[in-house]
Amino acid sequence: MNLAKFVERRVEQFPTKMAIRCGSQRFTYEEFWTQVNRFGNGLRSLGLGKTDRLAVMLPNCPELVIAHWAVLKIGGTFAPINTMFKEKELTYILKNSGAKAVVTSTSFLPLFENVWNDCAALEHLIVIDEPIAGTVDFHALMDASSTNLEIVDCDPAQTADLYYTSGTTGRPKGVMKTHLSLTKLQEYQAELWEVTAEDRSMVVLPLFHSYAMIIPSMALLYVGGSQTILERWDTKMVLDTIAEEKITFFAAVPTMYTYLVRHPGFETYDLTSLRFAMVGGASCPVEVQREFEERAKVAILEGYGCTGWVSSSNPLHGARKHGSIGKSWRDICPHMDTDMKIVGEDGREMPTGEAGELHVRGVQLPPGFWHMPDKTREVYQDGWCHTGDICYKDADGFYFLLDRMDDLIITSGYNVYPREVEEVLYTHPHVNECAVIGEPDAEKGQVVTAYLSLKAGTKCSEEEITAYCRDRIANYKAPRRVRFIAEIPKTANGKIYKKALRDQSAAPGKSS
Repeated sequence: MNLAKFVERRVEQFPTKMAIRCGSQRFTYEEFWTQVNRFGNGLRSLGLGKTDRLAVMLPNCPELVIAHWAVLKIGGTFAPINTMFKEKELTYILKNSGAKAVVTSTSFLPLFENVWNDCAALEHLIVIDEPIAGTVDFHALMDASSTNLEIVDCDPAQTADLYYTSGTTGRPKGVMKTHLSLTKLQEYQAELWEVTAEDRSMVVLPLFHSYAMIIPSMALLYVGGSQTILERWDTKMVLDTIAEEKITFFAAVPTMYTYLVRHPGFETYDLTSLRFAMVGGASCPVEVQREFEERAKVAILEGYGCTGWVSSSNPLHGARKHGSIGKSWRDICPHMDTDMKIVGEDGREMPTGEAGELHVRGVQLPPGFWHMPDKTREVYQDGWCHTGDICYKDADGFYFLLDRMDDLIITSGYNVYPREVEEVLYTHPHVNECAVIGEPDAEKGQVVTAYLSLKAGTKCSEEEITAYCRDRIANYKAPRRVRFIAEIPKTANGKIYKKALRDQSAAPGKSS
């Protein structure tokens, strides 16, 4: 078995069809696969083969996608690295993964110069733009290699992709995606969302993140569709691309939808080509979701996934519920091997409407964390993944994500779910973005604290925000502290980064 086989079938089926667009670059399926074959042979000439890890630290670009499929085709493992990571994180990932080579760009070379001596397994730095002495020229390596490359057969349980978490709750963890789990995930996605060769996706999420690689990129290659890759987020460029390229399949994180609906020319763009839009990575504020759907005239399907695997979604057809992560895939399609349940602290399944930890199992789930057996045993128990997310299930079978267990605020003995407070804040006419955390307090244990960025040209006081919330939720849930900041901090993939806010609130001299 090899995940790359499904792409090879599409190459045979659609050789002259456009596979990838990125800026001025265009690749048909045949041209793309020729590049994959050449680079795969180039990797072999450097001594890489079955089970070897290839790390990639690049912004969105065709070379990243070529490297991904090339290393899979020779039976190796693809290990992308967050482009925002610094020396400490980079060193840890290179040592933990045991990467034998890295594909990167000149801009990152100073980082690698400082970590090279600490990474015994690392043998080659492959540079896509301006190689220097001691590095390998990506394009020269590819051009000197044969166009013929056989797919290496792999065990279905072999790790194909190794995605490292952002490290927002500790050191990064390498999440293992097997050839079997990724193949089943593509099969399920194509059926649930009716993805076909006629679809055109836009990849603007960072491809080092599994959400981008597995959904808007891999899902289109699975069916023979076309994808347009943007190097970075630019709201006008995104809207231009949807309109000009007639994008049908758009996937983003919640903050991206906020940027879109706040763009002053939003209504002037023709977005009628969109068949549906997806949101993941974090819970999407209901107000943002409704505003986008009303103005763009297209549904947002909110779903649930964890580091690239998906287990629930609002259905493409029929009833949807705003604020819900949808139904389990087995509830939508009974043959799909995916189960979900809500479990209380005593280990028993919770009744309808009551909150607990979400547990998930399914063939598309990763088997664990790379070289972290203790963490794997902690998270995967008796076939179930303990997600660490607090959820409840309603009478119609829809799941509602409340918060991470780590984000729960306990103030004066009361439990406060930050998302509930954030949903209220997003309805305030002046609030652009918000994040709610618990800050330490000697008397109450924690106090509910709201960090807000306001819409351009608006003003608001702490007292106004607090009063607004108290009119809509219980007093103990309303923010006791409100901090106005220019922009809410985010991770490289656009998710709100609450750890940065907690670190900021714990800094010496921080007033309360």
